[in-house]
Amino acid sequence: MKSTGDWWLAQINWETPAGRLLKKLLAALPPTTELHVTIYGSAPLQLTVDASLLSADVDLFSDSDEDLTPIIRQHGLDKQHGGFYLEPGFELSFRTSPKWRVRAKTIQLGNVFLTIPHPLDILIGKLHRFAAKDRQAFERVIAVTSHPTADEMKGELQNAVDLFRPGFDDESPGQFRANTEELWREVFRAEIDVHQEIIAPAIKRRKQGYGEPPSDYKGVLGLF
Repeated sequence: MKSTGDWWLAQINWETPAGRLLKKLLAALPPTTELHVTIYGSAPLQLTVDASLLSADVDLFSDSDEDLTPIIRQHGLDKQHGGFYLEPGFELSFRTSPKWRVRAKTIQLGNVFLTIPHPLDILIGKLHRFAAKDRQAFERVIAVTSHPTADEMKGELQNAVDLFRPGFDDESPGQFRANTEELWREVFRAEIDVHQEIIAPAIKRRKQGYGEPPSDYKGVLGLF
């Protein structure tokens, strides 16, 4: 399998709606304000894969977990001012692979450091909801890049196996498993046994990493 970084050039199209909105934010900030932000949602795909992937806003969060609402509102780039807007959030809202920071791209524009996650991690995050526009995002990324393949996606979901855990009682019910099955049917045109092909292999690898013996360790050791 090719490395996940081989097919993503991470070249930013600043003439997209997301690009122009981010440039407004950068231009509005005082030169003394240093900001480290990450964008997520559909904007990274629009910026680096396909400009036709539109959404109503640009989701972003501060890498220091600062609430960006006051800054965005101060410069009239929030939802209340109408039009295409910035939607401030927190890193907790971006539920994806634990490997996402390793393959993200960070660029510096003056005093602003902007991190753009890899398309793989954006797509994984979309499996929590997997509405029609999320399915379209998968289809467009695959059409443009030929990735991720079903095998690549399966490997990445094994690395992100904890996303299949049930949600907390005060959260909406987790649909990650059902949405993964739908992804395979609708996008990869195949069926998948999530437990056997993703969860079980991931747990096996995790146990091996902990140094736990196999369940039949006595037989393996030839003691019986």
